[in-house]
Amino acid sequence: MTLINQIKQLLDNQTYTQREIAAQSGVNPGALSAYLKGTYAGNVEKVEQALNNWLDTREKKEKVFVEAPHFIEIPTAKKVFSALDMAKILPTMVTVYGASGVGKTKACQEYKKTNQNVWMITASPARATLSSILYELALELGINDAPRRKDRLSRLITKKLKGTQGLVIIDESDHLPYDALEEIRIIQEEAEVGFALIGNDKVYTRIQGGVNQAHEYARLWSRIGNNCGLKASTKGDIKAIAQAWGLDIADKDLMTVLYDIGGKAGGLRALTQYLRLAGMTAKGQGTVITLDLILTAQAQMKGAN
Repeated sequence: MTLINQIKQLLDNQTYTQREIAAQSGVNPGALSAYLKGTYAGNVEKVEQALNNWLDTREKKEKVFVEAPHFIEIPTAKKVFSALDMAKILPTMVTVYGASGVGKTKACQEYKKTNQNVWMITASPARATLSSILYELALELGINDAPRRKDRLSRLITKKLKGTQGLVIIDESDHLPYDALEEIRIIQEEAEVGFALIGNDKVYTRIQGGVNQAHEYARLWSRIGNNCGLKASTKGDIKAIAQAWGLDIADKDLMTVLYDIGGKAGGLRALTQYLRLAGMTAKGQGTVITLDLILTAQAQMKGAN
C-alpha cells in the first residue's frame, strides 16, 4: 500500500482527522492536503519522511505501549462527584482536598465531560495572582478578547456566568492567595453558580481559620457548603482499578501488594504507572499482567538495578 493510501485509510476509518495527522507528524496542514491530492509542489521527500516517521512511531505505540483505562469510577470519585453536584445544584462553594494521587483531578475532569456548563481551570505558581486566575477563567469561559484589568475581568466573568446554573472547578487552588479567593467568593454570590476549590490540605486549613470571626477568611469560611476531605485511597478504589485492568481480584497475594502500593501517598498514580509498565511487558510477551511483572515494574520505576 502506498504512503498516500495508508494515510487516506486512516482518514476514511476516522482513526484520525487530517488536522491531527498534520499536528502529530509536523507537516504543514496545507502541504498535507495538497500531498494527499497529488498536487503538492514543494519538497515531497521531506513530507513523506515526516509521515513515514509518524507511522513508525504510531506502530511502535500500538505494539508496545499500553493505555490506562480512560476513567474508572472508584468510590473516591463518587465522593468527589457528590461534592460537585452539591456545589452546582445549590449553588454553593465546596472544597475537595487531601492527599495527592487519589484521583481528585481525574474525577473533576470526568465530571466536566459528563455535565453541562462546567468549567475547569488549574492554578499554578505562574497563574495564582488575582489577575492571572481571572484571566484563566475568562479564557475557559470563551472570553477570548479578555482584558487584563482585574475589575473588567471580574465583571465580564460574572455576566458570563449569570443564568447558567453552572459550576467552576479550580484545581490546585492551594496556590491561590487571599485576594483571589475573596474575589471568587464575590463572583460566586453575584453569579449564583457553584465553585469547587480542589487541592491539597492547605485548601481546607487556610480557609478553616475563618471559624474565628476575627480571621480574614471568616467571610469565605461561612460560604463553604461542604468540605470533602480525601485522606488516602481506599481498598475499594484499588479493587476497582484492579478490575478495570483485568486483574484477578481473588488473588490474595496480588491484592495485598496492590493495597500496599495504592494505600500510600500518591498511591493510585503510582499504581497506574506500574500497571502500564507491566502491561507493556505483558503485551510484548503475549501474556497477561502478573504480580511478578508489577513488582518488576515497581523496581524499575524506583531505579532499582
